[in-house]
Amino acid sequence: MSAALEPYIQRLDAVLQDKNPFTDALSEVEKKTGVSKRNLALGGIAVTLIWLCVGIGSSLVCSIVCFIYPAYKSFKAVESPQGDDDKQWLTYWIVYSTFNILEYFADLILFWIPLYDLLKCLFLVWCMWPIENNGSVIVYNTLLRPFLLKNEAKIDAKLSKVSGQVNKYVSDAKKEASNLANSSTGQVLSATASAAIDNAMSEQEKDKEI
Repeated sequence: MSAALEPYIQRLDAVLQDKNPFTDALSEVEKKTGVSKRNLALGGIAVTLIWLCVGIGSSLVCSIVCFIYPAYKSFKAVESPQGDDDKQWLTYWIVYSTFNILEYFADLILFWIPLYDLLKCLFLVWCMWPIENNGSVIVYNTLLRPFLLKNEAKIDAKLSKVSGQVNKYVSDAKKEASNLANSSTGQVLSATASAAIDNAMSEQEKDKEI
C-alpha cells in the first residue's frame, strides 16, 4: 500500500517546494509549530475529507478544491515556456468539462449516492494530481480520445452548422435593427429617447441648483 502511495507523496513534497503564497504560509506555520509542511498538508487534506463526509457545504468545498487550484496551475502553464504542462492541464479541463456535463444530466441519480461529493472530489483530485499518468490522462486516453477521434468529423460538421446558423441570426438581427433605425418609426423612437434623456438631465440640474 505504501509503495503504491509513494509516487503521490513524492509529488506532494515536490509541490510543497514550489514558491507561492500557500507554501510560504505553510513554511511560517512549520517554523512556529515544528510540524513539517508535508504533515500540515496531509492534515489539511484530512480535514477537507472529513468536511466532505459531513456534507455541510461539501459541494462548495469540492468546487473550490477542483477548480481554483487547476485554474491557477493552468495560468502558470500558460505563462511558462514549456509545453508539457499546457497539455497536462488541457487534458484535465477536457475531463472536468465532460464530467460536469454528465453530472448535470445524472444529477437526480447521483444525489442519492452516499458521500457523493467526497467521491467526486477524490476522483477529480486523482485527475489533477501532478504525476505522469494521473486520472485525467487515463480517462482521456481510455475513454474520451477514442470517442472523440471516431466522431470528430460529425462533431465538426455539427459545430459548423450551428456556427453558421448563429452568424445568420446575428446578420439578420443587424439588418432588422438597421432598417428600423432608418424607418420613420425608428426616427420617432430615437427622438423620443433623446427627449427623455434631455428631460432627465434637466431635472438633475434643477435638483443640484436646489
